Amino acid sequence: MKKRTGVLKSFYCAGRGIAFCLRHERHIRVHLVMTAYVMYFSTFYEFTKTDYAVLILTCAAVIAMEIINTAVEVVIDKISPQYNVFAMIGKDLAAGAVLFTALGAIAVGIFMFWDPAAFLRIFEYFTSDFIKPSILLLTLVLAVLFILHAKPRKTGNKRTSKGNEIKDD
Repeated sequence: MKKRTGVLKSFYCAGRGIAFCLRHERHIRVHLVMTAYVMYFSTFYEFTKTDYAVLILTCAAVIAMEIINTAVEVVIDKISPQYNVFAMIGKDLAAGAVLFTALGAIAVGIFMFWDPAAFLRIFEYFTSDFIKPSILLLTLVLAVLFILHAKPRKTGNKRTSKGNEIKDD
C-alpha cells in the first residue's frame, strides 16, 4: 500500500509542477494555445493515426521542454540569486533547447499542413457564414487573454552586476 501512496504522491507533485508552469509561464500558455489550434485545424486534413501521433508527440515535446526550462530557471534562481555568468549561460541553454524544439515543431507543421487544397477548404469553411469566423475571432481573443494573464514569477540572475564575466580571448 505504501508504494501506491508514493505513486499517487508522484502524480500529485507532477500536477503541482504543471500547475505552477500554467500560472507563471507565459510561454507554456502560448504552446498550449498553439497546440489547441494545431489540433483543431488538423481536422481539415486527412491525417492518419500516425500523423496524429507525430503531431501529439511534437506538441508534447515542446511543452515538456518548456517545463524543463522553467525547472532549470527556478533552480538557478534559487541557488544563484545574484548575477552569475554561468547561471545566465545555464538559463540561456535551457531556453535554447525550447527554441530548438519549437523550430523543429514548426518544421513538422509546415511538412504536415502545407496543402493548398486544405487551405481552400479552410477558407471556404470560415467564409460560408458569419458565425464561424466570429467564433474563431472570439477564441483568438480568449487565447490572447489566457496568454497575457500569466502571473509573472520572481526571477533572479539579472544582468545588473559585473565582475564575473566570461572574457573571450
